[in-house]
Amino acid sequence: MLREIVKKLTGFNRVILYLSLSDVFSWGSFTVISILSGIYLSDKLGIDTLKFLGIGTSIYFFTRASFQIPIGLITDKYKKDRDEILILFVGVLLMGLPYIFYPYIETPFQYYILQFIFGLGVSLNVTNWRKLFALNIDGGKEGIQYGIYELIMSVCAGLLSILAGTIANMGDLYFDTVISVAGVLIMLGSVWIILIYKYEERKSNSKK
Repeated sequence: MLREIVKKLTGFNRVILYLSLSDVFSWGSFTVISILSGIYLSDKLGIDTLKFLGIGTSIYFFTRASFQIPIGLITDKYKKDRDEILILFVGVLLMGLPYIFYPYIETPFQYYILQFIFGLGVSLNVTNWRKLFALNIDGGKEGIQYGIYELIMSVCAGLLSILAGTIANMGDLYFDTVISVAGVLIMLGSVWIILIYKYEERKSNSKK
């Protein structure tokens, strides 16, 4: 059994690996920080924090929903995959940017603006990530490649959760650091997108 797993990992699809690592940095970091953000913002938004969080969450989802179809139409219009890669790259950067500014939040309005930016980033990310994953996955190996993606995501998110929770528990200054570093980590997910662009043998490079 172990031998079979090692054999399948050898020569693993490079684009799928890069997309998986990009998600570890972006969605992995977000998953961890989203659990802590409610506690973090309670000191900044006051007694009505739950109401503000509800409004901010709705802004995120409405923004995410509003741009999905237009982005999909744009990326379907152009040949090759450069448009998907570029938009995904920008999306990852926009996802991380708000968390760098979280320590400076003083009003709910500032929080809402950051939620809009995050929602926009996610809308640029989700459709194009999924499209690139689907275009580059190996036929007949979908199960193992999705499985490896989930393995990488789950293990890394678990480790990040332990680390972030431990550091944030050390005090407000450390909590600020955790939030800001999470933003930087999300943005670093864009490095893997650059590597996809540089890998010319990707299947999506010759689509259509």
